[in-house]
Amino acid sequence: MAAFTEQSKRVISWFTDRLVPERFHDNVNAVSARFLEGLASLRSPSDVAMVFLTSVVIWLFETGKYWFVMHAFPFEVSFFALMLMNGIVNLATTIPSAPGYIGTFDAPGIAVLEAYGIPNALAAGYTLVLHAALWLPITLLGAYYMARESLSWSQVRAEIAEDSS
Repeated sequence: MAAFTEQSKRVISWFTDRLVPERFHDNVNAVSARFLEGLASLRSPSDVAMVFLTSVVIWLFETGKYWFVMHAFPFEVSFFALMLMNGIVNLATTIPSAPGYIGTFDAPGIAVLEAYGIPNALAAGYTLVLHAALWLPITLLGAYYMARESLSWSQVRAEIAEDSS
């Protein structure tokens, strides 16, 4: 899609004309065009390599946090098992959920650990502590920067409403 933007636009337009009600055509085509513009950075092989390498490093660092938290608990699984858990819980958090991904992070994490023979209570405890260890630092950092910039929630909501109109 990134390499063949014009052809992709034509294919999307063809499907839109046939499958989407006419009143939504403009919106679907506009969103599709923005999506394809976003893929423009993937036209260069060196850029694709950089995106890939950066992604690998980020996933390894996050899995490293899973590994460090695991050592506070009386069980051990392989780094690969934690990478699998990382991938599954991150995919699960794409499902619409409560703020902080409560439930959509925890349930699949517990299930992965149980598949590796970790008892339910231990898997649940680990997953809840891990969830807090992943969520709390970035949330506190966000709160710090909001305070530093003298932002309030009402200001943020007003800016979002202004941007979306």
